[in-house]
Amino acid sequence: MKKPPSFTFYTYSVAGIPPEERWKPMGISDVFFDNREEARNAVIALREDIVADPDMEWAVTVLEKIKTIPLNQGAVLALLNHGPAGIVASCEIVETFGPKA
Repeated sequence: MKKPPSFTFYTYSVAGIPPEERWKPMGISDVFFDNREEARNAVIALREDIVADPDMEWAVTVLEKIKTIPLNQGAVLALLNHGPAGIVASCEIVETFGPKA
């Protein structure tokens, strides 16, 4: 039997979230991207918007590379029942965005 595919996606989050807390629901949904450049551009645009508003402050943000478990029916069920935590096999910080210099 053929092994179901795994996938690589990119997302971002505020830096400093402990790994055991990262995928718990926090009321703010994650946005996922097919490639690193697309995710990077989204973070830069978000930072520019926040920095332009004098009432807001940019929080250090990390760009994350996630790999999924093989996506079979059970994995889809885990995704539906537990959110992204149900299918994330690994998560790696690939870039950090501090305040714009």
